[in-house]
Amino acid sequence: MQTSSPPPHEPSAGQRVLAAIRSAAAILRRRLLLVMVVSIVTQGLYVWVVLPVLLVLFQSALTAAGVDGLSLAGLPGLLGSPLALLALVLLALVATAFALVEVSIFSVVAHLCLRGDAPGVAAILRGVWRLLRRAGNWQLILVAVYALLVLPLSHLGVGASLTSHIAIPTFISGELVKTPLGAWAYGIVVVGLLYLALRLAATAAALAGDERTVLAAMRRSVALTRRTQVHIAGVFVTVGVAAATVYLLAALLGAIPVAIASGSDAGDGVAGSVLALLDLVRFVTTGFAAAFLAFFFVSLDRGVSLDRSLSGDGGVAAEERASRPVRDAPSRVVAVTALVLFGILAVPPVVFATIASGDAASEPLIIAHRGYTAAGVENTIASLQGAAEAGADMVEMDIQETADQGYVVIHDVSLQRLAGDGRSVYDLTEAQASQVTVRQGEFEDRIPTLAEYLRTADDLGIRVLVEVKPHGHEIPGFASRVVAVMNDLDPDRRHMIQSLDAGIVDEIAAADPEREVALVTGFQIGDAPRTDAGTVAIEDWSYSDEMLVDLHDQGRRLFVWTVDDAGVLGEYLDRGVDGIITDRVAEAVTARDLDQRITNPVSRYLDAASRTIRPW
Repeated sequence: MQTSSPPPHEPSAGQRVLAAIRSAAAILRRRLLLVMVVSIVTQGLYVWVVLPVLLVLFQSALTAAGVDGLSLAGLPGLLGSPLALLALVLLALVATAFALVEVSIFSVVAHLCLRGDAPGVAAILRGVWRLLRRAGNWQLILVAVYALLVLPLSHLGVGASLTSHIAIPTFISGELVKTPLGAWAYGIVVVGLLYLALRLAATAAALAGDERTVLAAMRRSVALTRRTQVHIAGVFVTVGVAAATVYLLAALLGAIPVAIASGSDAGDGVAGSVLALLDLVRFVTTGFAAAFLAFFFVSLDRGVSLDRSLSGDGGVAAEERASRPVRDAPSRVVAVTALVLFGILAVPPVVFATIASGDAASEPLIIAHRGYTAAGVENTIASLQGAAEAGADMVEMDIQETADQGYVVIHDVSLQRLAGDGRSVYDLTEAQASQVTVRQGEFEDRIPTLAEYLRTADDLGIRVLVEVKPHGHEIPGFASRVVAVMNDLDPDRRHMIQSLDAGIVDEIAAADPEREVALVTGFQIGDAPRTDAGTVAIEDWSYSDEMLVDLHDQGRRLFVWTVDDAGVLGEYLDRGVDGIITDRVAEAVTARDLDQRITNPVSRYLDAASRTIRPW
């Protein structure tokens, strides 16, 4: 009697992940040079082709709409111009297509290797073209959401170059976490993004292989990660730690030549050159990390043989043929050209002029955001006093007009968040509003009037950055009234005025040209905003070095808000911005003072290197 054979053993989730890791390591080990060349070529395309095209399209949209940047103020003009909309649509298509290529190209390479095909230029280009054709329909929207939003916002894995600065703006996250409900909502969003990115992590691998649509590839990714989420999360963490370790070791080794040259005039130049080399280390480690993750997910998608993986060959089908050097002439030409260009263009400068400027202009003002909330409720006298004691140069605060055209110091129009009171500022007189009790954390205080706030600041010897916040219920002549009351309370014009409302800023600047005025911009991508103000306060997310240079060329200043991350704060100290608005006043003052005291090239090098330890 014939007996049926037992069903094959179904590998566990851990075994499948282990097999994919072994397979990815085998491909990476055999294709190190290929990974380097692909990384260089992809980055070169981004810097010399894609980025210039995106900038031309973006500037064309701004020109067609007659605005200076992509901001809330300029949005109606952009949406109302057909030519601007066309340019923005083309920009989105180019950005999405390149992002798809950049996050998928190593997946194309992995599929070629696992099929036993030599990954030459022609084979890779055919794979990329098939990838773009599959996404060349309405499902490109899904690619855009994943590659341009979910992946960069979750920080899970290695995204595209053009999304490296995409993040949830701190002025949004910072406001949300100030209330329990907002903190919970923010936490849910962050966890949701991480979970979504984890479940979609194999999308590029699935799309680069079989003839799948984008939607089918996403479904495949969800299926692959159904019982492997914890294991895959561990892979991401391990790869991240490994890349960070490599970068840290390189940074420590770099301290040796800096130390040798520290006793000479070339100390700063050597330190700058080593820091430039660290950028190359970051580039290389990021490329290897991206390649390994792509190889891992492709191996997981293809279900590499567990037995072959555990036997030590990585489960790579026909690997002997695939691991041989690529013999076709075009591939050799591309490889040699890429390596030569990399060697020429990546040579660090002999003199590093931007480690940290030692002149007075590079020492930014430390501006306390709504006072110092570690010492009292925001926008109260106690937080003002705390900011002065912590060493702030200025205190930023918010004023609103009351029902009787008085002015009180408070950020929100509603009193609900700080006072548990459903009324709004415009419902109350100055006397009524100034008697309202506000609470924040362990502190309790009352809402101060503008007059007593400025009087206290003068007694403390600290300047104030008065942010004018219109609530929409003011009677005509609001800007003129602000000018009049400020001139009455501050005839020496010691304190500054700022606002998010460009019209109010220009009115105040015109009415009182002797007063320092700043335009606050929460979202501005492109050129610096056109304004009559002598200072622009830009939100951290929208900052660019080009904007800083542009404003300084115009004789204007640039403040950045709200900067609470220690690493980011250190970067701004080196960049030469004119003011840093922060909630962490004491830490910012200490960091600035320490930065100014560090004169030894080795110490300056280690301080700069420690702030850039994040490999991606």
